[in-house]
Amino acid sequence: MRYLLEKCRNEYPESWQRALDIIEEGKEKLPNVRRALILVDKLRERFPEGLPDFLQDEFLEDLIKLFSFSQFLGDFFVIHPEFIPELKNIYKKKLSPEDFVVSGWKEGDEAGFKRLIRFHHRLHMGRIVLRDICKMDSLIFLTRDVTLLHDSIMGAAFEFARSVMEKRYGRPENSDFCIVDMGKASGFELNYSSDLDVIYVYLSRYGKTSGGSYGKLDNHDYFSLLSEYITKLVTETTKDGKCFEIDLRLRPNGTMGPICNDIEALEEYYTAVARPWERFALLKSRPAAGDLKVTGVEFEKLITPFVYRKYIDFTLIEEVLRLKELIKAKVSKKLNKIDVKLGEGGIREIEFIVQAFQIIYGGKNKNIRSRNTLIALDKLRRWGFLTEVEYKTLKESYEFLRQTEHMIQVTHFRQTQTFHPESEEAEELALKMGFSSREVFVSKLRETMDAVHYLFDRFFPTEKKKTLSSLTIEDLRRKEFFEPEEIKRFIDYLFNGKLLSAEAQNQLDLMGDTFIDLIFEMPDSKLCMKNLVSFLEKEEGRIYFLSYLKQINTLKVLLMLLSLKDFFIKRFVETPEIMEYLFDPEGIENPRTVNAVRETFQLLNNDRLSKNLEEVRVVLRKLLGRTDMEAFNKELTNVTDVVLLKIYEEMNPLFAVASLGKFGSKEMNVGSDLDLLFIFQNEKDKEQGIGSIPAFIERLRAFGYEVDTRLRPFGEKGEIGFTIRYMREYFFESARVWERLAYTRFRLITDGVPFREEVVSAVDDFLFSVPLCVDTWKEIKLMRERLERELGKKSFIKYGKGGIVDSEFIAYTYQLFLGEKIGNVYRVLKKLSDEMGKDFYTVFSLLREAETEKRFYGKYIKFKNAENLMEKNRKLYLEFCEWIETLTSTHRK
Repeated sequence: MRYLLEKCRNEYPESWQRALDIIEEGKEKLPNVRRALILVDKLRERFPEGLPDFLQDEFLEDLIKLFSFSQFLGDFFVIHPEFIPELKNIYKKKLSPEDFVVSGWKEGDEAGFKRLIRFHHRLHMGRIVLRDICKMDSLIFLTRDVTLLHDSIMGAAFEFARSVMEKRYGRPENSDFCIVDMGKASGFELNYSSDLDVIYVYLSRYGKTSGGSYGKLDNHDYFSLLSEYITKLVTETTKDGKCFEIDLRLRPNGTMGPICNDIEALEEYYTAVARPWERFALLKSRPAAGDLKVTGVEFEKLITPFVYRKYIDFTLIEEVLRLKELIKAKVSKKLNKIDVKLGEGGIREIEFIVQAFQIIYGGKNKNIRSRNTLIALDKLRRWGFLTEVEYKTLKESYEFLRQTEHMIQVTHFRQTQTFHPESEEAEELALKMGFSSREVFVSKLRETMDAVHYLFDRFFPTEKKKTLSSLTIEDLRRKEFFEPEEIKRFIDYLFNGKLLSAEAQNQLDLMGDTFIDLIFEMPDSKLCMKNLVSFLEKEEGRIYFLSYLKQINTLKVLLMLLSLKDFFIKRFVETPEIMEYLFDPEGIENPRTVNAVRETFQLLNNDRLSKNLEEVRVVLRKLLGRTDMEAFNKELTNVTDVVLLKIYEEMNPLFAVASLGKFGSKEMNVGSDLDLLFIFQNEKDKEQGIGSIPAFIERLRAFGYEVDTRLRPFGEKGEIGFTIRYMREYFFESARVWERLAYTRFRLITDGVPFREEVVSAVDDFLFSVPLCVDTWKEIKLMRERLERELGKKSFIKYGKGGIVDSEFIAYTYQLFLGEKIGNVYRVLKKLSDEMGKDFYTVFSLLREAETEKRFYGKYIKFKNAENLMEKNRKLYLEFCEWIETLTSTHRK
């Protein structure tokens, strides 16, 4: 620094030496001497012949101070020194609102207008900052001027945009337009680098424009384009930068809503849809530009009863705490930085105190209403809501914190309120704030924020419990969620979307950790949240969800169902009224027998609803531990039996219906196909009745079942329906060994047909007329090996080594050996377990449990290491093979 100063001394002409004297004499007070010297050097290059006349007096010292404080403004005045004399002329003057008006723009010259408003902004910000650092104005006047400057630019942008739009489309019919300031701008409290929060409002959507060179538009389309054009004029980055940022997210439905709304749309939204936090937002709203006399007045008339209720509204305290937790979550990401706005004891806590008092009591007491925080604090003091000590603490703290915020922002005019207490930035900030050292300043700042936070906690006591919406990805990661980013995305969607009413959002939000801990308990938290969103898209879902929020046990059960991949949500979407009956204790506690299922069908008189309800009850009983795997499979089969027999009774066809596979052995799982056979007593019945089979199948498919008829004689090449005689001939002439295995699970579903005994006899003869011999057993083993080789990788737990098919082949073979058709694999293995003293039954049950888990959730959760179980099952299979070979050795072909 000393070298640079000496270099300048040697190079500068005599007249410029005075600038160096000012820097050298004031270097203890200038927050950034190097910045001041570099900017002075750049300015000298613009006036190499000597110090210009307009810098010959005390103004030079103030300009150098401005350079030291602000790189942003220093760069502007060095690049455009023609504005320095104008700055000198106005910076000591108090200006009226009219003095900020933008003038001199040419109609239609967009590039010229953009440059004009950017230069207008920089010049007046230079004036405001100079008045600040020279101690010419208090905070309330400084922020007033910043706001007036922004409003004047928005007003000019509106006028320019309207002139262009009216040439293109003409004037809108029966409507005008207004720009509403939100947030700090509404209370004339803007920061040096604040975004401008606005809502664009127009009077009425009913009408069209009068027409112009581009044609005509409906009012809404016209005002939407106008809003976009205004925003572009101000925010578009040109070679002169952008004027300032405009934030439109406070409009109805945020970024998902239209860019502008008419009064009628706003009324519909604020009376039916708006959330509690929007009352806080609208508390600080002010029509600022455009049609203030009609559209602006109508807007204020509309939102006043929404913001200020006639009764004292204590429910908003919960909303204050929720919003505070949201902010706290954001601040937690900033590590060791001090946040003078959002941190504990920061500006936002003071604003919350003021706004909460106004919203809770402002409906009854109009005297405490004000958009300006300092004015509102004074009103709260005068009307007894704050003591003198509380008022003084909050007022002085607010002014100190806002001044700190300004000094953080003034350097580069960036929207930030944070700094690291041990950084060089903190050293510079301390000097800007008039402190002798960083340590003294930081100590004062912490003391101030501690005092504010103490009052906030006293006004709004909290258990320090996080709200749901405030949980961060880091919070979720600490809770050991597998995919915290995805869970956070779903949480945000619940609060940012339109799924829930404001009241529902608030209730859910206050559950906080309680709700998220329930989600964590679910087998698949991500899937649960995804299905919850789908559940809430239905009105019935929203209604019941809200009612369950205070019934934790019921809510937990609902979330268990929503954790299933698509089983429950699919049935709910088809029949949302299922929720009315789902949690009936009798339906959950009582086994779902055929008679119990039939009673449901008779009671509801809605077949699809009854089927869905009973299936969900069966699954729910399994999830709640009311059934084991064998009973679960049987109950699912009972539901299917009732559906099929109901269709059969209504159609009264000439055929009988039988089944193989899991439906035949009463072992159905979620998503199981129905392997069906259609059997006629004779050729005559077949000729008359075969045409009704497709209709029968279609009715089953309408219930969501997949029907497979490929296990009929000759498979897909054979006729879909066949006679008993044809079946017998096929069994003894063409059937293969694998079909004998399949028919061990044969079951005649329509058990009451007059030719039942003939069918059963034909199947029994096919299975047991020839005893199991070694050659047949060897073919069975080869068949199992082929399935393992061809399908083991595709469906490991079923066909792989030691998979479910090992157990099923044991059951098929054992029945052929016994000469007894038991059908159900569980029952067969239970009998075999007793005979061999091995636990075939338990291992098979666990494998079916693993298979069911995969069907439920799309992945293994408890059974991630199913290989160990399969190794045990393969060992049992080999032991059975050795045992059965010994027993069949006397039956050699």
